Amino acid sequence: MNLVTSMILRRMRKPFIILITVYSISILGLSLIPGVDDQGNPWKMSFFHAFYYVSFTATTIGFGEIPYALNDAQRLWVISTIYFTVISWLYAIGKILTLVQDETFREAVTRTRFKKSVNNLHEPFYLICGLGETGHEVVSALTEEHYRAVVIEKNKNNMNELKLNELREYVPCITADASDPAQLELAGIKHRLCKGVIAVTSDDQTNLKIAITSKLLHPNIKVACRSELKDYEENMLSFDTDHVVNPYETFAETFAMLIHSPSLHLIFDWLTGAPNTRLTEPLYFRYGHWILCSYGRFGKQLYEKLIEHDIKTTVIEPDPDVVKEFKQQYAEQADDIILGTGIDAKTLNKANVKDSAGIIAGSDNDSNNLSIIMTARAINSDLFVVARQNIYTNSDLYTATKSNLIMRPREIIARMFRALFLNPLLVDYLELALKESEKDIEWPNIVISRLSAVLGEMKPHIWTVNINKEQAPAIMKGLEFGRNINLGHLTQDPASRTRKLHCVPLLYCKANEKISMPEDDTKVEAGDTIMFCGTREVMKSMFWTLKVMSSLNYVMTFKNEPESYVWRLLHRHFFRVERRKTRRRKHS
Repeated sequence: MNLVTSMILRRMRKPFIILITVYSISILGLSLIPGVDDQGNPWKMSFFHAFYYVSFTATTIGFGEIPYALNDAQRLWVISTIYFTVISWLYAIGKILTLVQDETFREAVTRTRFKKSVNNLHEPFYLICGLGETGHEVVSALTEEHYRAVVIEKNKNNMNELKLNELREYVPCITADASDPAQLELAGIKHRLCKGVIAVTSDDQTNLKIAITSKLLHPNIKVACRSELKDYEENMLSFDTDHVVNPYETFAETFAMLIHSPSLHLIFDWLTGAPNTRLTEPLYFRYGHWILCSYGRFGKQLYEKLIEHDIKTTVIEPDPDVVKEFKQQYAEQADDIILGTGIDAKTLNKANVKDSAGIIAGSDNDSNNLSIIMTARAINSDLFVVARQNIYTNSDLYTATKSNLIMRPREIIARMFRALFLNPLLVDYLELALKESEKDIEWPNIVISRLSAVLGEMKPHIWTVNINKEQAPAIMKGLEFGRNINLGHLTQDPASRTRKLHCVPLLYCKANEKISMPEDDTKVEAGDTIMFCGTREVMKSMFWTLKVMSSLNYVMTFKNEPESYVWRLLHRHFFRVERRKTRRRKHS
């Protein structure tokens, strides 16, 4: 017996007993009181007739005195029956309304529906813990690619946001504490189709507990967590957490990428950006003197990257203890830190903002960051501005400042989770891209030109093709026939011999070898994995070549061949007839 049925029976026990008692006494009285039929003969109601009469009388419907007119004794009993049954029903209905409005009962109904929805999932799904700004981005990204998701969120207001948004897939959700093992089990962490757990709550300690619980309840599951503190990040990794995303570290890495190569930074932005958004323009880092406002978790990460690239940086920090710690850690740069907030012109001028190339507004207070930007821009309008946005609702304000680079934790974490769960090979590709750019500074520019040629104005859709019988049955069948299939055949338009599909192969994985930007003549073999970028329409066109043998034959020979058995027989017959005619022409 489930919880809802148990609560109904427990709460409605007394009303049910009263109704049964009143009905039983009423039926018994009608069946015992003697009456007369239409001929004047003595007659008594059967139990069935008495039950029928009480049923419509108790509900005040009224069908008259049937089957025969009642005598005074019966009418007196019926009057009593009417009053007692109506009062009993009013009492029972009142109890029902009270039960329906009871918060505990409504929660039990919600939990039962949620459990049923999770148990009825027949497709692989991800368990999302936390539906704040970041969690909503992750859920939207998963459902956009038709992945199923289950959500646990502690805040009811955030849950309402999910219901208001139109998602491509139905998302079962429940308001509960995701750090509670019982809630994780309810959400299906032990379900055979649960592919992974993504912990993106705003509390690192909660994310840590989710990671530990997930690995204990389902050791083989993939777990990814958000963390903003180094200690928690290291603790998560010690429990075999598969991925830990720190927004400050991630942004610092992309910032270093911008310093190293603007084209490489643009590649990262295009490939990890949200789908259905326009391509961004390249950013060009300005070398010279920089000012860093606030030396907190965010500021420390960026300062290390600036120092690594030998960029002179002045730090403005309001906490005297942090200033003292900085001077002890960086004895040689002890004169490069100033006590202050940076929101006033005096402090900025002391940091020489007038002759600076850029400024980083990196405090944990959006009002201060906006003030720093506006004050600095008033003194030096040519500054390259890096801004840290803490509250999502302030997006329009930061956009209005026209900052060159804005750090939004929600966006950064969503980018990384999209890559880790939807396109795991993208992380490998970006690592290879960094190595390639170190060997050849022009390599990122070549990649940008190739991407620009096929993408148009919208950011690319990225997909992975595994050469196996499930994803590429036609390719596997062709390889079994001994055909030489190369990458160029996959990128050929299966509907036209004169067109190539507008896509770019980014990464080709063969056994232990990974090739970035492979050429069209790369030979395709069973077990290989290829990552492409292009548009959704191109991906759907490529699936014809991967799955349909006649489409594969066309891109390899440019000859249309029928697929069905009957049409193949007719095709061969017409081919033989045409060949005989050709021979006759030659002999004549």
